[in-house]
Amino acid sequence: MEVAAVIPARLASERLPRKVLRLIKGKTLIRHVYERVKEAKNISDVYVATSDQEIIEEVDSFGGNFIKTIREHDCGTSRVSEAAEKIEAQIVINVQADEPLISPQMLDSLTSHMASNENLDILTPVKKIEQKADISDINAVKVVFDKNNNAIYFSRLPIPYRGGVFYKHIGVYCFRRSFLMEYTRLAESPIENYEKLEQLRFLWNGYKIAVFVTDYQAIGVDTEEDLKRVEEMIG
Repeated sequence: MEVAAVIPARLASERLPRKVLRLIKGKTLIRHVYERVKEAKNISDVYVATSDQEIIEEVDSFGGNFIKTIREHDCGTSRVSEAAEKIEAQIVINVQADEPLISPQMLDSLTSHMASNENLDILTPVKKIEQKADISDINAVKVVFDKNNNAIYFSRLPIPYRGGVFYKHIGVYCFRRSFLMEYTRLAESPIENYEKLEQLRFLWNGYKIAVFVTDYQAIGVDTEEDLKRVEEMIG
């Protein structure tokens, strides 16, 4: 089953403006992400989806594929859904543009699971929380899921309230292309606006989100400190 990866990107990031064009060891952040995703064996094509000409020029300069989006988008999934209109792959994986250390092996595990379970529309990775600080960190999105590994709810607050085992969401989504073609018809939900979490629109509209438990530790770039930390890790 053919799999394509789409990396939605924009210059107007809130906490670290123009971060996708910031340099890390001589390469832009978006290039690091693109090249890591290209290493995944299950992914046949990789695209950067953007409406920003500077990003298009950067991707073109290193020989990457891009899809210029023209509609206004309130989240990454919305931009990916527009890009998917020009993609024929049955599975489309949405990879964040600010994770230069994204694991190709994790992406392969995720896409293999999706391909072997035809009943899934949406699959996303989660990781057991090991650092206590993550439990109260609103930027570490918590998730609870049922016995069949379907998400029940996502929140920036600690859930479940009295603890036990906490899991955090990793912002990668594996979609059936058929779902993305329906996405623009989904009603916006109040809870996604309260929590500022786009995936709550899926749940509110009755779609199941399957979770895939992984050991992968996501390392995103949202601040200058993150940028320095990633630069040290790349070496």
